[in-house]
Amino acid sequence: MRRFIILAALLAAFLSSCSKKDETTVDPSDQKTSSNVSTRGVWIYGSTLLKEKSDSIAAKLANNNVNAVYLLVKGTSGQKTPAANLTDFITAAHAKKIKVHLWIAIAQDDNFLASNPDAHVYHCPKPSLGYTSPYRDNGSGVNLLYPGYKQYVLDNIKYFLTNFDCDGIHLDYIRYSHLVYSFDKYQLHRADSLGCNTQRLIKLFNDNYDNYASGDGFVNLYSSGDSDVVKWVNMRKNIIYDYIKSIKDLITQTKPNVELNAAFMPEGAIDPVYADVYYSQNYSLNSPLLSMISPMAYFKDYNKTTDWLTTVTEKAKQAVDPKCNITMGIQAYNGVTSAQISEQISNSLKAGAFGLIAFRYETITADQWPVIKEKFKL
Repeated sequence: MRRFIILAALLAAFLSSCSKKDETTVDPSDQKTSSNVSTRGVWIYGSTLLKEKSDSIAAKLANNNVNAVYLLVKGTSGQKTPAANLTDFITAAHAKKIKVHLWIAIAQDDNFLASNPDAHVYHCPKPSLGYTSPYRDNGSGVNLLYPGYKQYVLDNIKYFLTNFDCDGIHLDYIRYSHLVYSFDKYQLHRADSLGCNTQRLIKLFNDNYDNYASGDGFVNLYSSGDSDVVKWVNMRKNIIYDYIKSIKDLITQTKPNVELNAAFMPEGAIDPVYADVYYSQNYSLNSPLLSMISPMAYFKDYNKTTDWLTTVTEKAKQAVDPKCNITMGIQAYNGVTSAQISEQISNSLKAGAFGLIAFRYETITADQWPVIKEKFKL
């Protein structure tokens, strides 16, 4: 009888322990895998699909723990990646569980300019060259207020949304390239209608070009609250915002599950006043429309060390809407070493970056890939 009582007691204790969840045990459903919380990406040119087989590219990316590709499908030339190549690559990438974001240049387009020469941006007066009035620039920059251009941009994006199984639209060159551009009749007229004395602005460049165009004069006026300069800069910021908002609305109407994200200049994170004046690409203003912003923090191009990515990451995270992730753009060209690849990734992550995108697939060297593979095991 005593033996039976002991066995019964032991059985009861066992059953009781099974009915209770160990407080130190973590429910696997509460754990998120790295693929759910982090982007491990690369930028890649669409022209590469004409040189390498899609299956080979996808296999190489997957082998190196890449889970997202930002594929250039319309660059500054305005040429689109051939549809067949794009479809093949998306299929191959998806088979390897790699997301494909279609990378599109916005404010630069040689094709559009060839058909619409008047759509070139206009430079502010430059007396040293004999220009006392705004004059047409002959680069790839397109006047964002040129009639029909925004619809052209939207039509291009709708083409990609409608015809390809993409995971995201990735905007590039969604900015002004310098403060000296955009002095065309359309933007001067809009600024005038907002109460900006545009003739005064033009006179600033004629009176002291070096100070206002090359030096800090225009930035200082904006920082100090000069009414005309603030109205001018805010007009440009709102034009950029309007483009992003229109693209966001198009995605919502056409394929709402597709993400909208963008590559931004790093100055917008660390010096927003300067960035407002030069690029009109404001992190705080635009981040509610975007699922992700990637600061292009190419440290060597800015004569910085890899520690700089920590600062850019921290400042960017502080500037954006909480729902907008910061995925740092890291430099993999211009003699960057494998050790510097590692440092860029570590410095970004310790500052709270959501993930990384390496620029770019074509320049990543044989000694850099193993570092990326290891570091991308987040």
